[in-house]
Amino acid sequence: MNYADMDSVGDYANLKYKLCILKQDNIADWSDKQQLFRFAVVNHDKAKTYPMNFVCILPMRVNSKVEKRTEFEKLFGDESLEEAKKLLTDALKSQDDKDLIREIERRLNLLGPKPASEKTCANCGKMFLVKQSRWFKQKFCEDCIKKRFGNRA
Repeated sequence: MNYADMDSVGDYANLKYKLCILKQDNIADWSDKQQLFRFAVVNHDKAKTYPMNFVCILPMRVNSKVEKRTEFEKLFGDESLEEAKKLLTDALKSQDDKDLIREIERRLNLLGPKPASEKTCANCGKMFLVKQSRWFKQKFCEDCIKKRFGNRA
């Protein structure tokens, strides 16, 4: 089966994919890390051993709205985030190695949404969502800002 000839996601619906995790220990180039993990998406219908059944590499972050998409995003289209989570959770159930489990959980956290940053107001003590700004740190909630500055805020 030649994957380059398939152009629609519908052709991939009946294939079964799994995650093949490759672990390399004691890498000299990686001074801060002692291990490197590669998450390869494989198709067991194509072949039974790894190099022959390789489909693509699972990316760290999945964003199908970007112009420059990875092979994984091209392959699964709009369902790429759900498929990545499904592959990682299936791999998490079958692993026993603590380092692999930690790495899979880290990848699952990267795929999840970013938590909204909450802060307490320096004036009233109420919790509020922080607006992202590069130059100053927000210390006051919207109500306190309106009380202090009125219409200028």
